[in-house]
Amino acid sequence: MTDRRDLLAFGILGATALFAPFPTVAAQEVCADAVGSDLLDRHVAAVNAHDTSRFGEICTENYIQHSGRSPNGLAAQIENFRGIFGRMPDVQAKVEDRIIAGDKVVARMTFSATHTQPLQGIAPTGRRFTLRTIDIWRVENGKFAEHWDIVDALGLQKQLRGE
Repeated sequence: MTDRRDLLAFGILGATALFAPFPTVAAQEVCADAVGSDLLDRHVAAVNAHDTSRFGEICTENYIQHSGRSPNGLAAQIENFRGIFGRMPDVQAKVEDRIIAGDKVVARMTFSATHTQPLQGIAPTGRRFTLRTIDIWRVENGKFAEHWDIVDALGLQKQLRGE
């Protein structure tokens, strides 16, 4: 014998399926977008706090860095940012734009700091500068797994030289 609650649940779920199939692709995309956006926000917060201890919550153990400026892996990423924090003690990151689709997070970012340490072969000038980047991450299991970027190194050098 069928329980009345089963019929009621079937009726509600059946009607829902007619008007809004579950799960919807749009709902899955919104969920993925929310994960990607939160992950980017946590990354920027960790960078701005100069807190590499949070990187294990943000990056996979086998993180792949496609830029060639640092080795692959979470440990290498932590060391890379420790070096950045040493060369730019007051560095702060800001997301200017973000695009999140599927398993990709794209951000146009700026990193602002004071030139207090040798950087790109240029002696400290005390000038404020802004480094512009475009970063692309692939998300896997709620963490950044791969990273590609474009860095405006020429723009940085011009600022450091006062051009």
